[in-house]
Amino acid sequence: MRKTLRVAAWGVVAVLALLAGSAQAAADADDCNPNGNQQQMNACAARDFRAADAELNIRYGDVMKTLSPQMRVALRNDQRAWLKGRDPACKRASKANEGGSIWPLVFSTCLEKSTRKRTAELDRWKGREQ
Repeated sequence: MRKTLRVAAWGVVAVLALLAGSAQAAADADDCNPNGNQQQMNACAARDFRAADAELNIRYGDVMKTLSPQMRVALRNDQRAWLKGRDPACKRASKANEGGSIWPLVFSTCLEKSTRKRTAELDRWKGREQ
């Protein structure tokens, strides 16, 4: 009986911890203020990158539908190569700010710009046969 109560108590603690973490994540997402403090500006930059990434994924899927099977393989390989280089390039671009409170803003902004550029580049693949 005692062991059952102890297990149940730990279960309640775990659920509360998960709920608190989810609430904090939601609060962080809503904490964006482009004219606010550094943390709020960082939140905006992260939000903007997530939006750009979602747009990229939609465009990629749309373009893939227009391609021949051979070109799908080529685009998939090209996309993987681009993805492999994006994060390291942005890490290099934001290296001077590493360890500072502005680093997340600089890094996320680089990711967003690179992702938006790539999204525009995907249009050149539309309908390609070879």
